[in-house]
Amino acid sequence: MRSPFARIPRSGRPLGLLLAFTGMFLVSSDALLVRVAERDSEVDGWTIAFMVGVFSSPVAWSLAARNIGRGLGRELVRWRRPLLVTGILSAVGTTAFLTAVTLTAASNVVAIIASGPIFAAVLARIALHERTSRRTWRAIALTLIGIVVIVGGSMAGGGIAGDLVALLAIMSFAINLVIWRRYPDLPRTLVVAVAASCIFLMTAIPADPSLLDRRALLATLAMGGFFGPIARLCMSTATRHAPPAEVSLFTPVETIAASMWVWLWFDEVPATPTFIGGAIVVVAVFYGLTGPAREVDPEPPRQA
Repeated sequence: MRSPFARIPRSGRPLGLLLAFTGMFLVSSDALLVRVAERDSEVDGWTIAFMVGVFSSPVAWSLAARNIGRGLGRELVRWRRPLLVTGILSAVGTTAFLTAVTLTAASNVVAIIASGPIFAAVLARIALHERTSRRTWRAIALTLIGIVVIVGGSMAGGGIAGDLVALLAIMSFAINLVIWRRYPDLPRTLVVAVAASCIFLMTAIPADPSLLDRRALLATLAMGGFFGPIARLCMSTATRHAPPAEVSLFTPVETIAASMWVWLWFDEVPATPTFIGGAIVVVAVFYGLTGPAREVDPEPPRQA
């Protein structure tokens, strides 16, 4: 009898898309865990991010040391510049996302996060001269329509500060996707480790761990010690096998899943526009990922 694991892709675009889906599905738990952390407490986004950095740093550096071995220091020196940039961007993006969830409805935040394909596709086209298929562009346009429907409905209830912070989070993530694609040989375990340390260092001063109760401590432990490192490793590795525009098409997975988690656990019911926009986004992602990998715009004719 053939093992079901035999069907799991091991290379190429299918593997990249599988890793992207896995990473986004895991990170969808963040919105729920933030709600758990702030329930019955006054903990803020800075403190939640700080604790995530505290718990994820030893896990991430242990993975890096195990994966790279004695060459860890050499690899750090070799890749110091891209590692520093991607680490800072990860710290900004993670802190912004966690803060946004404390400022506005989780469904609103993750809806804005779904705009990742737009930023990633444009940045990849500019920075990497990487052509995006016409089908992907159409999927991105359809995703944008869904996002407009969702955000248009939720912004009527306020929360503009959370919306802007969420926008900062997805912009940081999109830039990181392009960096990871630009440096395919960049050790992914080091990417995760440096990101964890940057989150810890950037939030150490404004954070106030005294605000944490037992529930918040366990929630941040889950985010930092398990979901965060694995999700970041999956996303950074996915760009080795698939373009940033296609990898970022999975951001709506977080949008839909995170909205459902918060709805089921805390009765934070998404507004009707969220359901409608979410359906549009799901259709857009399905359309964008089920087409051929090489449906690209033709090369412009070269001048003689």
